[in-house]
Amino acid sequence: MVQISHIPLYRTLTFKVSIALIAFFILNGVLLVLWNQADIMNDLEIDIQTAYRTTALEITEEIENPETDINDMSVFFDSLSQYYPGMELFLVAPDGEIQEHGSYVPSQLINSHVSIDVIDSFIQADTSDYPIEIAIPTATDLDFVFSAAALGSPTDPYAYVLVTMVEGGEDVVVSWWEEYGVILTRTILFSIIIAGFAGIIFWYFLTRRVQNVAQAVQNYRAGDSRFVLNDEASDEIGHVAMHVGDMMERIDAMFGELGRKEKMRTELLASVSHELQTPLTVMQGNIETLVEHREKMSEADLSMKLSAVYSQVRHMSALIDDMFDVAILETGQMRINAEPFPMVELVEDVLQSYALLLEQSKITVERDFPESIQTVNADPLRIRQVIRNLLSNAIKFSSPGGSIRITTEVKSNEILSFRIEDTGVGIAEDDIGKIFESFYRSKQQLEKTVKGTGLGLHICQHILKLHNSTLEVKSRLDIGSTFSFDLKLYKEVVTI
Repeated sequence: MVQISHIPLYRTLTFKVSIALIAFFILNGVLLVLWNQADIMNDLEIDIQTAYRTTALEITEEIENPETDINDMSVFFDSLSQYYPGMELFLVAPDGEIQEHGSYVPSQLINSHVSIDVIDSFIQADTSDYPIEIAIPTATDLDFVFSAAALGSPTDPYAYVLVTMVEGGEDVVVSWWEEYGVILTRTILFSIIIAGFAGIIFWYFLTRRVQNVAQAVQNYRAGDSRFVLNDEASDEIGHVAMHVGDMMERIDAMFGELGRKEKMRTELLASVSHELQTPLTVMQGNIETLVEHREKMSEADLSMKLSAVYSQVRHMSALIDDMFDVAILETGQMRINAEPFPMVELVEDVLQSYALLLEQSKITVERDFPESIQTVNADPLRIRQVIRNLLSNAIKFSSPGGSIRITTEVKSNEILSFRIEDTGVGIAEDDIGKIFESFYRSKQQLEKTVKGTGLGLHICQHILKLHNSTLEVKSRLDIGSTFSFDLKLYKEVVTI
């Protein structure tokens, strides 16, 4: 029974959309407040500038009044500031240089210049151009509305009076629509925008992705698997898309495996037919000769013919065994019956069975076995099959006068390593990665016309995998090959 995993609430699409809507409405409220506050501040600045637009002109008239006694302009400006709390007074030269300044609250000049262009624009402007702001010389990054007037000739003043204002103004009486209509309009506008944006989010995170999954399934049903699901989100739809994608991949893999096995069956039939045809032909020819000309044959010829028939029978038997092993391997029915046995004794037994063939091939065998008994825990019948196959290949691909070296070595007191080295033709580098495939025969094997189905190493690799081991190979052309694998040593459990 498949256990269905549940997605945490914080990963669900509902949670994400809810958070998004909450964030949007909060943002809507904040923007409306800021927008309305900006309008209020703008209106307040217009009111202040309108109410005190003549303040600088009044100061210039007092400065230019002959009855005004000005001994020290600095002291004069400080005294004037007492009558204008919340404002700062500046005497500005025609080049923008501040010559004097005064304020009700003590302050210090940070910038000794102001923009004459801004002052001139205020003098020439009317109230429809308000608010007009200027940078405060006694503060950083602050712009305030102001009042300004020229001293001397309006066309050629010798100085300006600048008055910056930070508070004041008059109450403004407006209608209900003028006060709330703009906010209501903006709220409706923002709600429409937010609703549209939420719709886009739902489409992007929900509708579009569901349509992609449905389109992929529809295309797959029509036999087109090129449409790939790339939804990597961790919410419900991403969860579904992942499982649908996995399901399609598993179905493709199953069909691919079925196709591969069908191809293997076809190749197996073709290969079996070819491999069986040769020994059957040889056997048929020899048996016909024996049946028709037995009386005329010498004992030596008779023995030779019978030996040839026997050899072909053994070849067919080995071929049928290999086919049977491949069949049970492909169906996963091969089982390993592990038991402790001495490895060296098994190797010696295999060597004894090949003694005659080794003598006929004039190949010497070097043994590198330790004196201690090396007991491994494995299936002796299957390990014998692996060693027989490796030894048979070493003999086949070694020239007369060659040598084979067999080594067993204990590693880390838990692993026994088996290694067989030959001085044969070797394996090309391009073929090394393919020799474990079924029915594969290397170029050297074909050139030497060595009999074989290309199943031996394939079977050996599968047998060793069932023992949690791997058949390794190192080879160089015209020098030889080395095959090796590891097995677990048997450790007797002592009970007290």
